[in-house]
Amino acid sequence: MRHLASLFLDYPVAETEFEQQVFAFCQAWREGKQEFTFHTSGSTGDPKPIVISRERLYLSAKMTGDWLKLEKGDVALLSLPPTYIAGVMVLVRALVHDLALILVEPCQNPLSKFPPTDIHLASFVPTQWATMVESEVQLSDYFQRAKGVLLGGASVPNSLRKDYFFPVFETYGMTETVSHIAFRTWNKVHFQTFPGVQIGQNDEDCLLICAPVTNHKWIETRDVVELQTQGQFILKGRLDRVINSGGLKLEPEKIEAVYQSITSLPLFVAGIPDVFWGQKLVLFLESSSPISITLETELLRSVEIPKEIICLPAFIKTTSAKIDTAKTVALYLNSL
Repeated sequence: MRHLASLFLDYPVAETEFEQQVFAFCQAWREGKQEFTFHTSGSTGDPKPIVISRERLYLSAKMTGDWLKLEKGDVALLSLPPTYIAGVMVLVRALVHDLALILVEPCQNPLSKFPPTDIHLASFVPTQWATMVESEVQLSDYFQRAKGVLLGGASVPNSLRKDYFFPVFETYGMTETVSHIAFRTWNKVHFQTFPGVQIGQNDEDCLLICAPVTNHKWIETRDVVELQTQGQFILKGRLDRVINSGGLKLEPEKIEAVYQSITSLPLFVAGIPDVFWGQKLVLFLESSSPISITLETELLRSVEIPKEIICLPAFIKTTSAKIDTAKTVALYLNSL
């Protein structure tokens, strides 16, 4: 763990590859570098490189700072890889707003690595947050003065959606939009876009985004949404993940949310090849031993109840700590 009072002071000697990556980016920023290359997370396909300008990084950091009212000297926590947009934007926010920074090697429970201290800004993926919530760490010892704990990169299970007595937000964004462009609180079903962000839909009901962070160009996503009023939208799921089983189109995210409300085990649903169904709906659980889950039938339609539960000792993860559903399913199928 490192606690840096400012990223504009001399850096200590890097002791890990993580610290080397952090200091290298910060030094390049301080030297005025104008373009940076990042990779998409790879959760829905192979990671692809994207070049993002300094101006777009600055605009994103400024947008977050204005939203959360960040001030010089506030403390940010980084425990995400700085080679991906979620992690690097913690650094850019710290540089733009002159924040103090706590560095913790990316892990599932970063709070276990240092004693209680006030943190004003932190970004986590939901699996990290779930681990911290279920641990013996007292979250209020770290976040009682927080201006924002940001959860993104994957859907947040219903089991984590509760009042923590400090501000926790689920965010929506991607590498192409330079991190988040919308957020929602636990008591809302819709996401709210930030000022200056325009949204629309294509013919497949997928979200379209245009904002200063996209160079005022329209970005087409694969996320199916229901548009509301005044920049609000409800996220329905990924077009890429829709399962066609027996001629019916099923939304994995809806089914996953139900199972996530009754178990804390990592899970996902997928369609695997089947002679009868075309794609057979299957629930994958990360467990070293077989598990049976009894479901209240009114929670899902009969066609939405998985035909099989498959337990695997460990899911394959992307380098940004997301479940790589495609590779996990492929590994399972290749093992048959």
